[in-house]
Amino acid sequence: MRFSLIIFIFQLALFGVILPENAPYPGGVIVQKVESSEKPVVFHGKRQLMVLPAETPKSYYVVAGVSLNAKVDKPYTLKIDADKKETFHSIYLDDKVYKKQYITIKNKRKVSPKKMDMKRINSESERSKKALALYTPQKFESLSMIKPVDVNISDDYGKRRYFNNKPRRPHSGVDMPAPVGTKIVAPLGGEIVEMGHFFFNGNVIFIDHGLGLVSMYCHMSKFDVKKGDRVKKGQKIGEVGMSGRVTGPHVHWGVSLNGAMVDPRLFFVNQK
Repeated sequence: MRFSLIIFIFQLALFGVILPENAPYPGGVIVQKVESSEKPVVFHGKRQLMVLPAETPKSYYVVAGVSLNAKVDKPYTLKIDADKKETFHSIYLDDKVYKKQYITIKNKRKVSPKKMDMKRINSESERSKKALALYTPQKFESLSMIKPVDVNISDDYGKRRYFNNKPRRPHSGVDMPAPVGTKIVAPLGGEIVEMGHFFFNGNVIFIDHGLGLVSMYCHMSKFDVKKGDRVKKGQKIGEVGMSGRVTGPHVHWGVSLNGAMVDPRLFFVNQK
């Protein structure tokens, strides 16, 4: 398969921005160049997409996240508003097979919550969705991220998960195991737009990087920032913990682009 090898970054520097590799598959990122005399406004469905100036005049890059649930037999369509006209561009996705993972959770309530838990879970889910769907003016200095924790990844993005043999949502981020208290840093500059203690995610932080790019950090033991803070790339935001639904100390790191949870490794540069 075209993209079955280890994901790497195509380092295309333009005006200080490094683009991720074009990875048009479920859970991937589409990088599509468009020609226009003015900066276009681009949508996929109701979601506005990231648009960045290209290295040549009158050209731009559309950077779009593809949902893990996207169907490969259905084209990914861009609606492009530019030069006083509306055009459509269809992109056909490559298939990608993700592994299965079976996890045993001792706290059965974290697998099959009680009725009394559902009001809280639903409220936290809405807060998460709202934060991950943000589209704000550009805040980032680059699309090249560093690891929030300087360790190897233990659990890959996209795994089809079974908790106590019960099917649950696929793994929408990556897990990075480390001792409790290990520092977590912002992989990119941005603003803390949501945080709190959630039923499944434990202590969680959401950072808005701008233009539809939002990241999240779960199961933390300590916060070093507060909502509304501006953080720089590499700045400490908290510490690794075991809060929420976990089997050991780690941070779950997720990245959302135009509301689609994508593989964070697509934004790495020369990292595993």
